[in-house]
Amino acid sequence: MKIRQSQTSATYLLPDPGELNRRIKIRLRVDEPTADFDTEPTYLESFDVWAKVAQPGAAAYQGSVQTENIVTHYFTIRFRHDITADHEVVYYGQEYRIRRIRDLNGQRRFLLLECEELRTARRRGECHESDSIFTRRL
Repeated sequence: MKIRQSQTSATYLLPDPGELNRRIKIRLRVDEPTADFDTEPTYLESFDVWAKVAQPGAAAYQGSVQTENIVTHYFTIRFRHDITADHEVVYYGQEYRIRRIRDLNGQRRFLLLECEELRTARRRGECHESDSIFTRRL
């Protein structure tokens, strides 16, 4: 198919059979107020889906950082009506905030979730601080 210059949107390649080979959890996050005037996340619903996981290239990542809409991972899943930007993705214990949702080629077959990786206790080194070779013991 020849792409014309007047074409305004990109045409994405749909995943091949077998490419949705990673199990992820998608959950709805709602921040509830606490007694000390803070908020605490609660998760009202969650479901597991098969996904294709990819990371953006360096240029795409740099562009997202400059616009302050950081995208660190792409998750491609089968089309669903009930996913919004209020949901989070959990993959191997790591949490990702959904930044944008795209219907690939407008065909209602697949969704591309553009996500930002969130920091966790393990990534900050709080869980295995004593095991680190960089920890100074006095």
